[in-house]
Order: sequence, then structure tokens, then C-alpha cells
Amino acid sequence: MKPAEFGDAVVTSLRDQVGDHLRSVVGYTADTYVFHYVRDDVRERYTGDELDDAVDELRLETLEKHYLNSVFQRRHGDHYSRVVVFSEATELNFVVADGEGLAVAVDTAYFEPEENVVKTVLGTIEEYTD
Repeated sequence: MKPAEFGDAVVTSLRDQVGDHLRSVVGYTADTYVFHYVRDDVRERYTGDELDDAVDELRLETLEKHYLNSVFQRRHGDHYSRVVVFSEATELNFVVADGEGLAVAVDTAYFEPEENVVKTVLGTIEEYTD
């Protein structure tokens, strides 16, 4: 499957699942990147340089895969993705190889109706730190 076809397939399946909560889908290698999807309001928040910086950060995260597997693989299995939860966006960085991967961003609000570990822990932290 060609990269553009792959990107279209990922976007279609995610749009079917999360609808308008999908913020972005970016595929990247060590040398280049392509946005398969970026919601208009998200694109307006970034300059070109800021997009470059964001993708560079994603590339750096891929370098952790070998280390994380060396520490945890025997107990947890293979490392697939890094998940970072912000107040407005949840970022999932799926590692393919060093410097290569697929990053998906979804509105954090998409997960709010669900009872989940992140929501429980954040709620408890908020309750005890006010």
C-alpha cells in the first residue's frame, strides 16, 4: 500500500470512530513528513516552524522504543505507542522504526464520556491539590 493510500485509510477509519474529534494524522520518516489530515482550527494554531518542531519531537520519541522494550518487554510485551494527554488534545505516537512513525491527535473531550484510568487519576489529583 502506498503512503497516501495508507494515510487515507487511517483517516477514514478514525473519522468513522471519533468523528469531528479527530485533530490530525501525520506520517513521518527521518527526512520528511506528510499531514494526512489536519482539522482547520488546529492548523490555524501552528506556524510552519512549529509544525517542524512538533514532528521533530515525535521523531525523538521513536528513539525510546528500543530502551523501553529492553526494560519492559519481558513483562509487558512490545512497545507500540506513546500516549500524551493534554487538556485539549490526546496525542498517540505509533513508532514504526527509529525516526519513523504515525502520530494521531484526538480531542481529549472525546474520552470524557468514558470512564478510564487517565480521567480517574486526573480527577483524584485535582481533588487533592485544590
